[in-house]
Amino acid sequence: MDCPRCEVELVQLEGEGTAMSRCPECAGLWIDLAELNRLLLRHNLPGLDSLGGRANVDESSGLCPECQVDLMTVEGGERRSMVYETCEVCGGIFLDSDTESEEVPELIASIVDFYRRFGQTKAAKGA
Repeated sequence: MDCPRCEVELVQLEGEGTAMSRCPECAGLWIDLAELNRLLLRHNLPGLDSLGGRANVDESSGLCPECQVDLMTVEGGERRSMVYETCEVCGGIFLDSDTESEEVPELIASIVDFYRRFGQTKAAKGA
């Protein structure tokens, strides 16, 4: 599979019961929707479909490494400042990584923190 941003081969990472791929150039992460939902639920967060966000149909996001269809950009968080890309066909998710680490536990912590912050605005509005 190639990175939707850099078009270089993604490196498969596995550990802690989670599989994901990482781009050696941009450090972006590709994770399957089912894997992401399991990860979120294990960390007491709602599944992705409950976290909100809005599609930005004007943003070009590259091609899905699995399906080779255009990815959709989803924005959320305060002032829609947080962004991830998703495939409407396979449900895969592409995230920018904010960690240099290639250790799966640290990458998982980064993903969980991202979605915890991504969903905070929706939770704050409901309070």
